[in-house]
Amino acid sequence: MGKLPISVMVHTLNEEKNIRNCLESVKWADEVVIVDMYSDDKTVEIALEYTDKVFYHERMGYADPARQFGLEKASNQWILILDADELVPRKLKEKLENIIEEDLGDIVSIPHNNYFFGKLMRFTGWGSLQDTHHRFFKNDYVFISDKIHSTFQERDDARIYEITDEEEGFIHFNYVDVEHFLEKLNRYTTIEARALYDADEDIKFRTVVNQIFSEFRKRYFKLLGRKEGFRGFSLSFLMATYRLVTYAKLKLMKEYNTKNPSAKIEEEYNKLAREIISEYEE
Repeated sequence: MGKLPISVMVHTLNEEKNIRNCLESVKWADEVVIVDMYSDDKTVEIALEYTDKVFYHERMGYADPARQFGLEKASNQWILILDADELVPRKLKEKLENIIEEDLGDIVSIPHNNYFFGKLMRFTGWGSLQDTHHRFFKNDYVFISDKIHSTFQERDDARIYEITDEEEGFIHFNYVDVEHFLEKLNRYTTIEARALYDADEDIKFRTVVNQIFSEFRKRYFKLLGRKEGFRGFSLSFLMATYRLVTYAKLKLMKEYNTKNPSAKIEEEYNKLAREIISEYEE
């Protein structure tokens, strides 16, 4: 059988640990487009073993702008967006083939089988059918915003097809351990806080508190995180912490009237240090 007329688009930044497995799972695709944010490991070297369509995009800290750039480089009508830490199992590949042959839709919602800290998540918002995304579509039906974690902008006349069999979903090695989660939490909360600062978002204490507790209640109770024991509890709490950290960073930015408050705070500390040291010079 020939290759499927699909352009697989993958964005990368220092993904040498994941990219080979990812690309091995899509060797059946007619085209693979890599958009790399100037990795300084072996990501590009490995990617070039699978495709010569490797393009570069400035580092943004998140994937959305690179994804839209990649769409503009793709040559096929059908696009599959894939993260470097995701794989396409055979059942999903066969399902995508069927969707094309039968013309079942213009945009396809795909389940994610998410692995957190070594285990497959069933609930907490990351169960396969709780976490579905429009990742397979005809190119002229979707535009990707450059805002972090934004939803795709889709044509009103698009036919949406939902894959409901979790075995026909992505395999996503989401977070390796708690350190990995906290590393991304720190990066993403800074990006979101800066976006809120640019939008001149007002901080209301009651609103922040409500968002923090609502996030925990949603994940632990509504999305059944309680069924996943301590893992569900801790992840629900960490996502509530995500909200707190975002607004704590925004508060500092507003206090110091800059998106980089650490520089001004360090200036204040150095000024105070000089005053303390000068006491010995009197």
